[in-house]
Amino acid sequence: MSMPPDPPLPPFGTPPPHPQAYQPPRPDNSARTVDRALSWVLFVLQLLGTLVLGVFSIFAIFATDSCGSTASDTVPAVCDSDYFGGVLIGYWIALLVLVVATLIAMVVATARATIVWPWTVGGIVLTGVATIVFFVLMGR
Repeated sequence: MSMPPDPPLPPFGTPPPHPQAYQPPRPDNSARTVDRALSWVLFVLQLLGTLVLGVFSIFAIFATDSCGSTASDTVPAVCDSDYFGGVLIGYWIALLVLVVATLIAMVVATARATIVWPWTVGGIVLTGVATIVFFVLMGR
């Protein structure tokens, strides 16, 4: 039994039969890696800060209300537990919405291959704004 002859070699310089093997090199993704890593670190910081602020806000109520005391003999104590409870629950809802919205924005930005860090920085800034609004409302 004899072997069939080898097929003839193509002429020198002929491209191979599978051009997909010769795709251009992939772009450098090191900047994307830094962007994603930085964004997730900032998100974890936002999440931890939100938890700390949520617990701290409970104690802030006791520091800002005047229930059981009076400022002076002519100024009565202002004790509106419904108001304080509403502001506290509203603040907690705002913090929760900001964490979830930041997470969704990060996932969408990653899926679209766009930069992610502005969404995490925006979440942190808006958490700070919500905290300032909380303290302003508690001081009324």
